[in-house]
Amino acid sequence: MIKETDFLVEGEKAIGEYSVFILQRVGEDSWSPAVMPLDALVTNLRLLLRPMKKKYAPATLPARYLRDITLTQKGHNHCVALTLITGHELYLLNGTGKLDALFDDLSLMKVPRPKLQFQFDDKVARADIQRLISFFGKLSVRQDASPS
Repeated sequence: MIKETDFLVEGEKAIGEYSVFILQRVGEDSWSPAVMPLDALVTNLRLLLRPMKKKYAPATLPARYLRDITLTQKGHNHCVALTLITGHELYLLNGTGKLDALFDDLSLMKVPRPKLQFQFDDKVARADIQRLISFFGKLSVRQDASPS
């Protein structure tokens, strides 16, 4: 799991920790969890995602970058859909039966808060979003190229 003390900023509080998979489209109406599970930490300010087995710096999705959060179904998978202000959609699958809790925590994160002194650097947040998009785009290409 992501150690809170390593990444939280002043005024930030952890809401929930989860193990999630990103769903990726593998066919016309077919969706599959990405191979790599992610640790997810939902705070009052942002969502942090990091590969479970590798100790990379987590990607950060500040709450203000989320346009919408919904419970949905993709293929046979029940998931949480995150619609970003960039127009991208991210589908989170939780395999531990805590999908409703993940949805509730993400919804709570999105509730407007009073201004804090700390502000996330927009360049870093945009770079993290692009890093997520690129990473899962490469996974999708690799799966498309694998023999059936």
